[in-house]
Amino acid sequence: MKEKKSSELKILKGGRDQGNLSGIGSDSFRWAQATNTRLMGVVGVKVCWELDSGDFFYQFFHLDSEAYGIDGYESLINPNNYEVDYIALHMMGGLGGTFETISYNELVYLLKWFYILNLKKEESLPEGSREFEKLLDIPVDFSKEDERNLMNRICEPLQNDSHCINYFLMRMFGKDDAAADFLLDKITEDNLRVDVKEGVLLRNEVACKRRTRRGRLCRAESLVDSKSGYLLVHSEFNVVCGEEGYKIRSARKLQEMRVSNIEAAFLLKKTEHLAIYEIDAIEEFLMIFKIENPSMMDSIHEAGVLFTSFNKDNDHVKNDLYYLNGDIHSVYFITRGEQLVVASFDEDKLNEAQDTLAGKDYMDMLSMDEKLVMEEPVFYEFVNSGEDDIYDFFDSKGIG
Repeated sequence: MKEKKSSELKILKGGRDQGNLSGIGSDSFRWAQATNTRLMGVVGVKVCWELDSGDFFYQFFHLDSEAYGIDGYESLINPNNYEVDYIALHMMGGLGGTFETISYNELVYLLKWFYILNLKKEESLPEGSREFEKLLDIPVDFSKEDERNLMNRICEPLQNDSHCINYFLMRMFGKDDAAADFLLDKITEDNLRVDVKEGVLLRNEVACKRRTRRGRLCRAESLVDSKSGYLLVHSEFNVVCGEEGYKIRSARKLQEMRVSNIEAAFLLKKTEHLAIYEIDAIEEFLMIFKIENPSMMDSIHEAGVLFTSFNKDNDHVKNDLYYLNGDIHSVYFITRGEQLVVASFDEDKLNEAQDTLAGKDYMDMLSMDEKLVMEEPVFYEFVNSGEDDIYDFFDSKGIG
């Protein structure tokens, strides 16, 4: 397929009559891809249509299975490959998965399934929804086998018992029944979901013991942030591995107890590795940094802008000890006080972040102050403190 040249690029926003875009449908469909991140509770989708006008119309969706449904949308007319990749990185670069090809029917089914969550949760569709609302009204014939085949492609293959249990608990506490069901064996005894409260899985530790006739016996200790506070939930599983991969054959809750904020903080504590730089020409640096890092998530704070870089995969879910923030590679706080503070929970990843900075043209705007190892985490407290100089923050906290 011949791509239109970049000068013809149009970025479309909602709220306007897009006229010929009403022609999207099975005849104009060219291809669609979805990330294999469904078990993380999110899916990114990109679609290409060839309109009657001869224009190529690209749509990009961010889908959330726990709370928001279709919660992100962008579109482009006649982009080049760089522009498609840039938008995809910006919207989906932090999801940690790979793109898998899906059919027209699978695309429509996926959008309709997530749209039901918008209705259920009373969440409005994102800006620009007039460009795709037609797809939400198209009937699609989709069998249980079709659903299973789609799930097999948009869920990454599981590698071990902990991988299966961590994803199951993540989806279960998130009340994402469709994804949790996908991880169950056909003859599963599952008493766990009805016995636990909704929440966010912050930390999970899996210990697998002996094999039994019903599979491998494993136990998990889960720290959960629920509406009623922090909970520590102990559960037991039998995990099997057959033709369909790793599945849960049985799941039951053993114990649940409330824990204090201090106890939860202790369980979540990690050593932080920091690198502190001074910035020259901060406005120029901030502009270039944001443009060159489209996959980073950015958020504005009182004293600066925080950028979060995610791992390129979700391998942290395979670990016996899982953390919610285990998908974070490094974080960058650019302050009004003309400082760049880079942090990571992993020394090797901090070194990788520094090596990447060293290879950039804007490195001549940075001068290195020092590297620090903090046994007690301070970075996010600094970000939220309103202080624009980390050394002033240290002084206010009596950190020498």
